[in-house]
Amino acid sequence: MRTSIFLVTALALQGLTLADASAQAHQPPKVEADTYQWQYIENPYSGDADAIKDGQRLYRSTCNICHAGSGSRGPNLRKSKLKGQAFIRIVLNGRKGTQMPAWKGKLTEDDMWKIYSFLEAPPPD
Repeated sequence: MRTSIFLVTALALQGLTLADASAQAHQPPKVEADTYQWQYIENPYSGDADAIKDGQRLYRSTCNICHAGSGSRGPNLRKSKLKGQAFIRIVLNGRKGTQMPAWKGKLTEDDMWKIYSFLEAPPPD
């Protein structure tokens, strides 16, 4: 009870209601502006078997939860019309109006290109 009173008091001091706080808690992730200084113009890992394997591992740990193998909550990335830097830009900055978060600062550009290489390679059996 004491915690509830504290929460309502704190919200009231900020001019918020419980409904406002709940709505704010369920907002999609922030999308950052594109001010990125590119290390690569084109994919440095295209066709590199070791990079594709790393990309698969990275995909499974970061992308699979939303995109799965052939699309789920997010689209099927193997069928994306975005190529090269256009694709990486979305990974870097997120996509406004969706649940796609910005991965800048969490994945390196190399990691993102490896994921892209994995997605461009023939699907694993």
